[in-house]
Amino acid sequence: MLTHVGDDLLGHLWLCLCMGLRVAEACRVEDLECRDGYLIVGAKASKTRSRRVITMLEGHQRYADMVRPQTNLRDRMERLREASGVKVWPRNCMRHTAASHWLNYYQDEQKAALHLGHSPAMLHRHYKALVTQSESEEFFGLWARKTPSQ
Repeated sequence: MLTHVGDDLLGHLWLCLCMGLRVAEACRVEDLECRDGYLIVGAKASKTRSRRVITMLEGHQRYADMVRPQTNLRDRMERLREASGVKVWPRNCMRHTAASHWLNYYQDEQKAALHLGHSPAMLHRHYKALVTQSESEEFFGLWARKTPSQ
């Protein structure tokens, strides 16, 4: 998907697929803020109505700067999936992908749960041991290499 996404949708893709925000949270850009290396999900954006402060990886400010309100998101994401050759798209798959990789990154259920905005029990039940450490390194490496209009 990263090789097919346009700059207009890259910020949204980063929020959902890399940072693990729920689509509804990512669409409330007026309640998201990036500063000092953190993505702040305001209480109005969060499903749980609790503010979250998420550490951004080094070099990810460029993605944060691309976050914009989205129009026709469903149709545009469908076109991106088709262009990328993605045939199966389970509900919340971007968040689930991100959660699995962040759990590997943190190596700490509590930290990963805080990042995602739910309980460690939920994280453990749904995301533990779904990807390997090397797969997570490759996943985050893709984001490190991707540049706008690439």
